[in-house]
Amino acid sequence: MKKIRFIAFFCVTVIVLLSGYSLKANAEGYIKWVDCNVPYEILLNAYEYDVKYYGSEEVQFDFAEALAYLAVKNGNKYQVKKDLKALSDLVHKLKEGKKISDFYGDNKYYIYYVESYRAIFAQFIGEYSVNDTRQYGLKNYHPFPKGYWYNHYDDFGASRSYGFKRKHLGHDLMGSIGTPMIAIEGGTVTEFGWNKYGGWRIGIRSFDGKRSYYYAHLRKNKPYAEGVQKGSTIEAGQVIGYLGVTGYSRKENANMGCPPHLHLGMQLIFDESQYSGRGEIWIDMYHITKFLSHNRVEVKKGETDYYSVNVKKTISA
Repeated sequence: MKKIRFIAFFCVTVIVLLSGYSLKANAEGYIKWVDCNVPYEILLNAYEYDVKYYGSEEVQFDFAEALAYLAVKNGNKYQVKKDLKALSDLVHKLKEGKKISDFYGDNKYYIYYVESYRAIFAQFIGEYSVNDTRQYGLKNYHPFPKGYWYNHYDDFGASRSYGFKRKHLGHDLMGSIGTPMIAIEGGTVTEFGWNKYGGWRIGIRSFDGKRSYYYAHLRKNKPYAEGVQKGSTIEAGQVIGYLGVTGYSRKENANMGCPPHLHLGMQLIFDESQYSGRGEIWIDMYHITKFLSHNRVEVKKGETDYYSVNVKKTISA
């Protein structure tokens, strides 16, 4: 019995020490990993509160802080019904004069989640104008334009075997070949051309450098919208290319033997060393794309290409 107790004590001690080391390493440096598993229903509800109380002196609501509050409260294990109530209860407390940071402001996990969610959603919500009308709300766009069908499920982390066994670090959205693909957020084209895994693809890094979006398996023969090339400046809502099924081949411009779909990836970058290599941070886009479905741009066909209309123009702070 003494031997069993000693082994148990030793194991617990090792776990505590390792946990402490990990937390210390992250606290002293930059964030090494983000597990974003916030359900769509929570994202939408927090967004609705954010819009409702924007500019309010009565309630100081902040989208990222509210998500961080829930993550600490539920241990990052979401239960939609329970967390929706927790969010509602939080708003009632804010109406009484509290601030979100009053509850977990000094908690190291809260600080971590705030930084993580701010990095993810930094440009999702804010002020914009359409036809010179100033508004506040969702600025980033869904990758599929209004009126075009798509289907998807949560496939982040599923196994892949072409080339070598690996995890799927993106999100696949099924659609029709030739569907115009939309830039979720503005930025600079950093990845362009053929890749034996992703086929014709585009990588767009956000203007603040915190996020990089990856769009792969674009259409054979005409993958890109006119004028899009490496180094191009892209605006949120812009048509950047067309859905296809290219890739999984060393031979350029080859199709895969699977249904047409967009492979969408979102990478977070807290330190430049994470941009490429072992330190890359890719997050699950399933719930995020469901959230973005509330902002789908309209497209029209020109003489040679599709183009977006009534795009929201960001208003600088």
